[in-house]
Amino acid sequence: MMTKHSFRKSFNRKLNSQPVYLLAILLVVWLLIPLFSNNQFQEASSSSLKQLVGEVDGASLSYLLTLDQPLFTDINQNNEQSVFKEFIFPLMTDLPYYDLRLLFGNELPNFPGVNNNILIAGSGTNIYTTSIESAPPEYIFEQEEEEQVPEEIETYNDQAVFIYNTHNREAFLPYMSEGTKPHEAFQSTDNVTDLSWMLSDLLKKRGIEAHVDQTDFYYQLQQGGLAYHQSYDVSRSVLKEVVSEENDSYLIDIHRDAQPGHITTTEIDGEKVAKLMFVVGGEHEGYEENTKIATELHKLLEEKYPEISRGVELKRGPSSNGVYNQDLGEKAMLLEVGGIDNTFEEMERSLEIFAEVFTEYYESDQEAAN
Repeated sequence: MMTKHSFRKSFNRKLNSQPVYLLAILLVVWLLIPLFSNNQFQEASSSSLKQLVGEVDGASLSYLLTLDQPLFTDINQNNEQSVFKEFIFPLMTDLPYYDLRLLFGNELPNFPGVNNNILIAGSGTNIYTTSIESAPPEYIFEQEEEEQVPEEIETYNDQAVFIYNTHNREAFLPYMSEGTKPHEAFQSTDNVTDLSWMLSDLLKKRGIEAHVDQTDFYYQLQQGGLAYHQSYDVSRSVLKEVVSEENDSYLIDIHRDAQPGHITTTEIDGEKVAKLMFVVGGEHEGYEENTKIATELHKLLEEKYPEISRGVELKRGPSSNGVYNQDLGEKAMLLEVGGIDNTFEEMERSLEIFAEVFTEYYESDQEAAN
């Protein structure tokens, strides 16, 4: 007769040897939750479940089969699959995140970061607080039919600084409707393009000519049927028209981080200020030159305003772009300004500081060149 202790040992051995049993248990628990809930479970309608199943690719399905039936292993050999992050994880949580740190990074100790190399750890930066890039859910802009065209478009005339936003729909929760989830922080107005105009005005006040590109890159992605990770390919087409041997402009791509406010905010002289972070793509030959500029700007920020810079991060690997168009010029940089929870007031204060420090760096660079 099997005792309770021996049954537990036998059960644990099965879980360790057959992970599919654990997966099955989790799935059953998830399905039973609505039966014991006081609230109606509307999400699990037959139509929504049918849609979820329809989105499962063959490679992921075959991978699930191989967990229990090795016979199916050969089916999956030549196919890419990412079951957990693209099917099981969204199915169980309704969170379409591709970077799991958005859920676990701030909650579970020792949860690893990926593809991030912290070249300089600034204020509050460690492997769990590096920058996060997330894609907007498709349903957010599915009703949009027309491009967001500005009333007036500035002409680029070889200004010293070219400012643009590859992810031009990245937005901020304080300016979105109540109940908006962090991964839904994308919209056509009140977004990162406003930061570009802020920086341009601040630089002009300091005597540095700047141009803001107004291309709606997200709309071009939609029109071309392209995936969000191809955003840098779309912005690259604009940059290649700008960059030339005669033109030596600084190229600044402004983003907002998907990290929460306690990571992207600090306090300076009694006021809340959004933190800044430099991201360098490490998958091109000239990345060391991009790193040099980012490092010098970070040091200047640290000297004058400790706590505002989160540091310099090198990104490369399968889950990152790895280049960020920085191969087009040694003066190209990607600047993360604040995050999803920051206000424009907080980000304007940080851009005022950045403009001050950048002007100092720019003037020094001009003197050295002459």
